[in-house]
Amino acid sequence: MYAIGLMSGTSLDGVDACLVEINELEKFSIVNFITLEYDDIFKSKLMRNLNKETARLDEISSLNFELGHYFKKAIDKVLESTQLDYKDIEFVASHGQTIWHDPRGVVPSTMQIGEASVISYLTNIKTVSNFRVMDVASGGEGAPLVPFSEYMLYVSDKEDLVLLNIGGVSNFTYLPKCAKSSDVIAFDCGPGNIMMDYFTKKYFNQNYDKNGDIATSGKIIPELLEYLKQDEFILGMPPKSTGREKYSASFMEEVIIKYNLEKANKADVVRTIAEVTVFGIVYNLGKFIPKFDKLIVSGGGAHNSYIMKRLKEELASDVVKSEISDSKEALAFVVLGYQTLNCKPSNLISVTHAKEEVILGNITLSPRRKEDFNGSRFKKDRN
Repeated sequence: MYAIGLMSGTSLDGVDACLVEINELEKFSIVNFITLEYDDIFKSKLMRNLNKETARLDEISSLNFELGHYFKKAIDKVLESTQLDYKDIEFVASHGQTIWHDPRGVVPSTMQIGEASVISYLTNIKTVSNFRVMDVASGGEGAPLVPFSEYMLYVSDKEDLVLLNIGGVSNFTYLPKCAKSSDVIAFDCGPGNIMMDYFTKKYFNQNYDKNGDIATSGKIIPELLEYLKQDEFILGMPPKSTGREKYSASFMEEVIIKYNLEKANKADVVRTIAEVTVFGIVYNLGKFIPKFDKLIVSGGGAHNSYIMKRLKEELASDVVKSEISDSKEALAFVVLGYQTLNCKPSNLISVTHAKEEVILGNITLSPRRKEDFNGSRFKKDRN
């Protein structure tokens, strides 16, 4: 069978779509992968509504449906170079776009938008979405969720592995060799690209620091680095997860004012911020995962030569770029969607600290496929 995973992350680069073939042995093979970038106007609107100071209810309601249309376009794009069409796809698994994540609030909560009904109606494909909420309802962080797929796909009997993802926020998964699910350790460890991208856009009018060239050309601003190294999230104890609600535009503008960065060398600012990303990763690995054989890096930060160089300098283990660096998270949601449709849990309580293992996600049936109403091909797997 074929399935499509959709991922829109904290970096707001666009929608990642991964077309995956799943065989009878539950092996997941990537057939195609694309990223559909957001246009600047839409991205600005989306970013504005990730900030509680500027968010508007009417825009959030509209964005929920607009994102559904974007996700449909991403499905079209990932299918267009194949011989497949909608009727060949068993399900879509959509992460959606997180607009607020507060699992430690007075009432723990998280919200993802990107209406699944829009996706399902426009494609006639059943859609699994809203994966985080059940874990939060059961007392967990609701994130990270990708470690479940990493545990299924990457556990080694020879090496202790750390799988690091540098997206908007940095997070890692520790897989000791021959690991059981209870052995997995994973959490967000600090900013990834989110702060680097903000300052690169502000000072160089580029969406990101391509290859890390700007950071490489600058120098560290010591007082700024020392201040940001005291970040309470970086230094906090796991379980922990965050996003733009922590590293918001207002947070970064306050830093600019505090350290008069408008008068600083702008390449120095970008290098210092990049160094904060490195520090968050190295500090948390050193404190919680002191020994491992290999660090496998994925996400946008894996393409930043400055970040990769500094990780190799700071860590005693082998540091390599993942072979599926960009597609790993979209693939992960196919794995999670498959578990959901087979009525199997897919949260790791050692990671999210939920009270129990639970089945994640909401299922939106395809509106015109009668077989969806009697369980389809998944019915045989539910025992």
